Amino acid sequence: MSSEMEKLLMEEEKNYQEVYKGSLVKGTVMIEKPDSFYIDLNYKTDGILPKDQILEGESIKVGDEVEVQVVKIDKNTGDIILSKKRIDELKVWDEINSGDIVDVKIVESNPKGLIASFKGSLRGFIPLSHIELKFIGEEVLKGYIGKSFKVEVIDIDPKKRRLIMSRKNILLKEQEKMKSEIIDTIAEGQEFEGVIKDIKDYGIFVDIGGFTGLVHVSEISWDRNENIKNMFKVSDKVTVKVISFDKQTERLSLSIKALTNHPWNEFLSRVQVGDIVEGEVKNIKEYGAFINLHPTVDGFVHISNLSSDFIKNPNEILKVGEKINVKILSIDEESKKIELSLILEDVKNEETEVAEEE
Repeated sequence: MSSEMEKLLMEEEKNYQEVYKGSLVKGTVMIEKPDSFYIDLNYKTDGILPKDQILEGESIKVGDEVEVQVVKIDKNTGDIILSKKRIDELKVWDEINSGDIVDVKIVESNPKGLIASFKGSLRGFIPLSHIELKFIGEEVLKGYIGKSFKVEVIDIDPKKRRLIMSRKNILLKEQEKMKSEIIDTIAEGQEFEGVIKDIKDYGIFVDIGGFTGLVHVSEISWDRNENIKNMFKVSDKVTVKVISFDKQTERLSLSIKALTNHPWNEFLSRVQVGDIVEGEVKNIKEYGAFINLHPTVDGFVHISNLSSDFIKNPNEILKVGEKINVKILSIDEESKKIELSLILEDVKNEETEVAEEE
């Protein structure tokens, strides 16, 4: 071989990129095939870039210059297998730090939490305890797949390819922001539409927009016999009234029944002494019977007013749960007592007399 030819070959050799497993090289897309691209690496052999080595959603075309990593050199065929995904992933690792707030998309779930995709390349993990403000069970995890939301990076190690994230931290910050905004506006007497967050035997907890207060069982209904667990369920919307608020201790007391008229006042607004009303026998004693006239409003019929005839025991003519008509004899508004009579003859006689006169 002539010295001139050797000189040209050596010159050409110098222009070649250094290509070995793990090296980062640049090239130009020359050919697109169904499952791969052929990349001109300015080397003796073109490189092959499989399409599964490109980030999901990324589009490249013939003529594009790309930066790739050599992942394999086949000793038998001389094929150079490339990956663009690996370089892009490395770049993304450089863009993210602990404490960052990033957007992710949930792609998988497992019994311990959710697998999230960041920028279509990095996979991170959201532990079960960091998905919601309250701990959730693994049975609901599949419902998050396909959803996108913001998370906070709480642990990252690029060398170990570890990325741990929290959605709960974001929700806590949002809750604190809403709380600080509403806390200065809360005042006694205000009304809010809230959402029930929890139900206990002693009352219900209602979120009024970032701040949660308690509706004590005594402030739920005028009827203390009602079972609150049958009346409400978590996530129900309810209107509440502020009855007290201690800003220092952040103790908020709410009421539902304060938004409705007292049954006593409501009942009295439509009846008067002498009226005949329907009621239900609630309780029977030796000396008389208690009659329910309206929710939480009872009247009493003394044994002497149960019948024109002599009776020894109210059970002779009444039974609990029975619907009867009674006459209002008197109303004591101060003590909230109503005296009733089961003797209606005088009223019937008056009605008969009026009919005859007409």
